[in-house]
Amino acid sequence: SADDVADALAAVAGAIGAALEWKLDGARIQVHRGGDRVVVYTRNLNDVTSRVPEVVEAVRGFPAREMILDGEVIALAATGRPLSFQDTMGRFGRRLDVEAMRAQRPLTPYFFDVLLRDGEEVLDRPLSSRLELLEAAVPAAYRVPRLVGASVEDAKQFQAATLERGHEGVMVKSLAAPYAAGRRGSAWIKVKTA
Repeated sequence: SADDVADALAAVAGAIGAALEWKLDGARIQVHRGGDRVVVYTRNLNDVTSRVPEVVEAVRGFPAREMILDGEVIALAATGRPLSFQDTMGRFGRRLDVEAMRAQRPLTPYFFDVLLRDGEEVLDRPLSSRLELLEAAVPAAYRVPRLVGASVEDAKQFQAATLERGHEGVMVKSLAAPYAAGRRGSAWIKVKTA
């Protein structure tokens, strides 16, 4: 964590720069697609595919035939503002009456990274390269909004706009970093307002 975006940018930017993203308060997902088969896993790799049919439908519509995506799923109000974490988890955790709950509280997936694309593992590529692949494979409506190569002033404005939309803060990520499962160390820094 960092106290503000200026500190976070200074810590991760390096020579190649940084990306800022919305920090979503949702449920972490990893989605595996092979042809028409789509499987959705939790952070602990528990299969939750049957609980999130809207994620499966969305990913089936993406242009890549084989991919592994990292992201979050979140319940949004009709206004686009996030519902509480408890509302998201109440829906995400449901095993029964999924279609009824989907009608009442749909989930929206937002992807922030790609681990595999059309047979090629891309874990060791820098984030900047993986983001290019993500943009080619995932429509903008399903990507976590981000700002790349921003000045400190632009980063502060992005953070303010993110908070105004009801999200909990921003993530500042090194564009040079390879993918790392679990804690990202100093390659990813969370900036949240207390």
